[in-house]
Amino acid sequence: MRKAKRAEYPNRLYNIVLRISGKEKNRILKAANKAELSLSNYILYCIWVQMREERGIPAPGSAQFAIPDLQSELKAYFGGHALLKPCGQTDCDMSVVDSAGMKFCETCNIRIE
Repeated sequence: MRKAKRAEYPNRLYNIVLRISGKEKNRILKAANKAELSLSNYILYCIWVQMREERGIPAPGSAQFAIPDLQSELKAYFGGHALLKPCGQTDCDMSVVDSAGMKFCETCNIRIE
């Protein structure tokens, strides 16, 4: 993979290519249609909003709140302990999504890995 370079001519239009799954594309296209925007304009708007808010990408959570594996789930179940999800809650309906090599809990809107 090549490293991205700065635009040599700021007033010229450039293409940015990204690879996403069909499922992700369909979700983005549905949102773009709902907003009555083209796919490109919707993505450009989303990037502009993200940069404007300057929230950044959340850092991964603490290691004590890792995604529970089968062994830890069984240990908690048979030991009668509450198993904490990455958000620190016991009753989270965790839905993990993978985006650009990072994992997020879609339910809690936090980065897991």
